Amino acid sequence: MTIDPAIHPRPLPLRADEPASRPPRPGRRPRRSRRARLTAGLLLLAACTAAPADPVAEATELGVPRVAAPLPGVITAAQPSQAQVDELRSRGYRNFISLRLPTESGAGWEETHLPAAGSNFARIPISGADDLTRENVEALDDLLDDAEGETTLLYCASSNRVGALLALRAFWFEGADADAALALGREAGLMGLEPAVREILAEGR
Repeated sequence: MTIDPAIHPRPLPLRADEPASRPPRPGRRPRRSRRARLTAGLLLLAACTAAPADPVAEATELGVPRVAAPLPGVITAAQPSQAQVDELRSRGYRNFISLRLPTESGAGWEETHLPAAGSNFARIPISGADDLTRENVEALDDLLDDAEGETTLLYCASSNRVGALLALRAFWFEGADADAALALGREAGLMGLEPAVREILAEGR
């Protein structure tokens, strides 16, 4: 499955926590060094960019369903409403990634609403197990790598797809073993897609 940048624009430089030993993959842009990412993070802090004080508590307080924080700077959830997203933006959230198809109920409004409001938005449409591909996981990995530690809300309808992609990302791109990858996926909301994820993990890297 191909992500069309014209339909699913990537957010502006969005992470700063990947292992220094991770080798570059063919065809991907070079990653900045840990020192460079740390410097960028300190500059962002020095610029006094507002960030959520307690992202999980704030999102839960607003009624966003199935909120979790499985990774630094990454808040996972089920689909938030437009009003909830607007309130999260006012509290320091800038980056939003949806794994839903734009034709699903309650989705599709983000492409116009969020960029117009000055936020970063990207969509990686995952319809089911057939879309748990290395290409889609790599697209998510790139977006989270670009996040530079800024709080990012990653969501789908129930957070099941979120958990699936994060588990595969941990296994394929972060060096986690299968058990650790599954544990991360469950923390992020992995449920019905777990058998498909297990099957992929069993195939190895």
